[in-house]
Amino acid sequence: MRLSEVTIRNFCSCHNLTVPLAGFNPIVGYNNSGKSNILRAINWLLKKAVQPAHMFHDAAAPMWVAGVIEDVNLALLPQNQQLAVAPFLIGGALKVRRIQPFPGCPVGQVKVEVFDHTTNDWSDNPAGLDNALTVLFPEPLYIEAMENAGEDIGKFAAKNTIGLLLKQVLAKIHAQNAPAIAAMQAAFSDVSAFLAGQNRMAELAIFETDASNAIASFFPGLSLHLNFATPSIEEIFKTSTVTLSDVQGSPRPISSFGHGAQRSAHMALIKLLADMTSVAGGNPGGTIVLLIDEPELCLHPQAVELLRESLLLLSTQNFQVIFSTHSPLLIGHAHALQTLMIYKGADNRTAARQKLQSAATALHAHPAQAEVVFSLQAATHLLFSEKVLLVEGKTEMMLVPSIYQVVRGHSYVHDKGCLVPGSSSSSLLPMMTILRAVGYTPKALADLDFAFKVAPNSGLIAPADPDILACKAWFAANAAQFNVFLGDDGLPTKQSPQGVWSTLKPAEAFAQMAQVMVAEVGRIVTALRAHGIWIWSGGAIEAHLGIGKKDTARIGFVNTARQNGNLNHATSPQDLVDLAHWM
Repeated sequence: MRLSEVTIRNFCSCHNLTVPLAGFNPIVGYNNSGKSNILRAINWLLKKAVQPAHMFHDAAAPMWVAGVIEDVNLALLPQNQQLAVAPFLIGGALKVRRIQPFPGCPVGQVKVEVFDHTTNDWSDNPAGLDNALTVLFPEPLYIEAMENAGEDIGKFAAKNTIGLLLKQVLAKIHAQNAPAIAAMQAAFSDVSAFLAGQNRMAELAIFETDASNAIASFFPGLSLHLNFATPSIEEIFKTSTVTLSDVQGSPRPISSFGHGAQRSAHMALIKLLADMTSVAGGNPGGTIVLLIDEPELCLHPQAVELLRESLLLLSTQNFQVIFSTHSPLLIGHAHALQTLMIYKGADNRTAARQKLQSAATALHAHPAQAEVVFSLQAATHLLFSEKVLLVEGKTEMMLVPSIYQVVRGHSYVHDKGCLVPGSSSSSLLPMMTILRAVGYTPKALADLDFAFKVAPNSGLIAPADPDILACKAWFAANAAQFNVFLGDDGLPTKQSPQGVWSTLKPAEAFAQMAQVMVAEVGRIVTALRAHGIWIWSGGAIEAHLGIGKKDTARIGFVNTARQNGNLNHATSPQDLVDLAHWM
C-alpha cells in the first residue's frame, strides 16, 4: 500500500504538478527547482496543518494536494470506516486530497476530500475518512535538509526516528521479558502506595486539605484530590532522551556536536531502523512515508552508499521512501531510470520530466535497447544536467570537456551540461529519442561513418542522396589502390569475405575519402547538424586534433592546451572552437 501518484496545486512553486511515485523515489533538480516543495506538499497531505500566505502560489486561489493510494488495505480499518471508504475504491485504489481555501483560514476549513468516480468530482469528507487516512498512512517521518538532528533523534516522539526505533525495542522487551516487566509493575505499585495508598505521605494529605479549604471558600462543597497513575514501561520510554559521547566518553546533547556528526548519527539510526524493521518482518499497520531532504548532507561517499542501501531496504518494508538529492551516489545505476527529474520552467513554476524508464520502454522492439538502457543507467550524472551531449568514443570523453573549457573559459558542467557515452554509434539515436521524450534537447557527436551507416537507415538523410552516392563511388574507385575491402553496402570493412584484412582500417579509409570529397562531406555534415548531430568532417576527432588513438597522445594534447590556453597546436583548431560553441 503506497502513494502511486501525487498532484499538487497552488503549493509554493508547484502551481500544477503531477508526479508518479514508487516505493523508492529519488528526486533530483537544481537548487530552487522545487524539490523541497514536493516533500512539503506530501507531508501536508498526510499531516493536517494551516498553511500561511507565503506557501500559496496564488493567495487568491485554494491550495490542494491529492494522492492516489493503491492497494488499500481495508482490514486495517474498523468496520464503520471500512463502510465509509469502500464505495470510493476503484481497482483497490483510493484518491484523496487535502484542501485549504485561503491562507490562514480556521483549521476546521482545512479538509480532506475523496474523489467520487460516480460523479467524477470531489466529494465532501465522508464520516471517518480523516481518521481512516491516519490509519492507512500514519504521520510521515519528515526530515528537512538543514534540520537539527537533535529534534529527530535526541528525544522520543511517536513518529520520529528514535521513537520508531524504541518502538521496535519495546516490542522485544514485551516478548522476551514478561516476568521482569511484571516485577517492575509491582515495584511501581509499591511506590504508588506512598502516593495514593494506606502508606500515603502526610504532606500530600495536608496539601489536599489546604487546597480543598481554599476551593470551598469560593465554591462550598467541592474538594480537591491528587491522583497518581502507576506508570507503564511505555510511558517511561516516552521520557527517554539520547546523548552522544566523543572519544573522551563524555555524554553530551546531540545539538552540541557539529552538523557532520549530527547528520551521520541521524542517518546511521535510519540505517538501524531499516535493519531492525527487516528483521522484525516489516512495520505492522499502515505505510509510513519517509520524507528526507538531501539526506547526503555532511556524509562522506561511503556513508552515502550505505545510506542508499538502507533507504532501499526500508522501501521494501512498510515504508515509502521519498527524498531529494544532489548526489548520484544516492541514486546508483539501478534506479537512474526511475528518478524524478524536477526543473523550473520559463514561468518560474516547478515542472517534472517524464521518467527515463517510461520513455525507454517505448524502444522495447529496438535491437539495441539493452545497451541503450545500460548507457543511460550508467550516466547518473545526466539526471543533474540540463544539456546532454552523447558521444561514441573514448577520445571524446577524455578530450571534449578540456576543449570546451579552453574555448569557453569555463566547464561544460558550469553550463549545466554533461557528456554521456554510448556503447556504439547505433545507440546514439535511440538514446536521443529517450532523452527527447522526457524533455531534454540532446545533441550527439559522431564519426563520419555515422552519416553513411546509421543516418540513411534512420531517415536523417536519403540513402540516394547525391553526396552519399558520390562518396560511395569514390570508395568503389579507390578501394583497390588503398587495399580496402568494401561490404555489400559499398562501405569499407575490416576484412574481405575470405578473411583477408584490409590495409587501412575503416576509420582510416573514411579519413582518406574526406580529404578528397570535401564539398560532398561538408554538405552531409551540414544536413546532419540540423538534427542536432555533429559529424567530424575529417573522419574522426583524431584527424582534427592531429594525434593518434593512444592515451599518451590524448593526455599530451590536453596538457598542451591547458598550458597554452588555446588549441593552436591542433590540426584544425577552428573546428574545435566551432564545436565548443555549438555544444
